[in-house]
Amino acid sequence: MNKIENNNLMKIGLVVDDIHAAAKNFSKLFGVEMPEIMLPPEEYTPDPTGETYTVFRGEHVPARVKLANLQMGPVTVELLEPLDEASPYTEFKQKHGQGVQFITFTVNGFEEHINFVEEKGVPLVHKGEYGVGRYCFFDSVPQLGVMLGLQELGRKSGTK
Repeated sequence: MNKIENNNLMKIGLVVDDIHAAAKNFSKLFGVEMPEIMLPPEEYTPDPTGETYTVFRGEHVPARVKLANLQMGPVTVELLEPLDEASPYTEFKQKHGQGVQFITFTVNGFEEHINFVEEKGVPLVHKGEYGVGRYCFFDSVPQLGVMLGLQELGRKSGTK
């Protein structure tokens, strides 16, 4: 592998202070439907099967967040309001306030891409699996000015 195999941006992640206000403002400004705001479960219960997980800086964490997706042409704008617990979203908010946290590209060959990016000297900081896909984020701010996200859709081979 000598490059990331997809240069089509598919998602921009925005950390916001108030997801309801941000979603409403985007909806009004762009004339799009108000997105569903997804709330995390009140209590975190690890998946005993291991099919879903979140690892942040080497530790398994809930990484719970209020989330809303706005489809803006081919790109999804993902609004994220972090809870006050360890997660990349909380860390970003504490350091920077509101703003663009990541840009994400869809890839095939998830682990190969992680290895490729790490070989380029860009450390992996967050990785997760959610049953029908997996995602990761790299601390690429020094190189790119923003965290780089990669996402692979579809179940992992060998799972139902």
